[in-house]
Amino acid sequence: MNEKGFFASMCDFFCGLFSSGSDKNTAMASASTANNDRLTGVERYIRNQAATTAKQLTGVEKYIRNQTAAKPVTGVEAYIQNQATAKPLTGVEKYIRNHS
Repeated sequence: MNEKGFFASMCDFFCGLFSSGSDKNTAMASASTANNDRLTGVERYIRNQAATTAKQLTGVEKYIRNQTAAKPVTGVEAYIQNQATAKPLTGVEKYIRNHS
């Protein structure tokens, strides 16, 4: 008999010995079968903590994800953005660009 099975049978024995009603026995039996996923309490705790913390990000983590999610601007995109915000050329500037 493995250690977990022996420990579970001892717990069931003492629960049955000290409980005073059949309702408690059926509740304990259903609870033990519901939690019988072959994990220790520590393993269940770590699994639950990992599941809850994966959903909650800190401010620093959100900032880093937002910074890495922004795509880099290419040279063409930067040129178009600069031209869109640039002031119109004067007559002299147009002349110099056309005759150089």
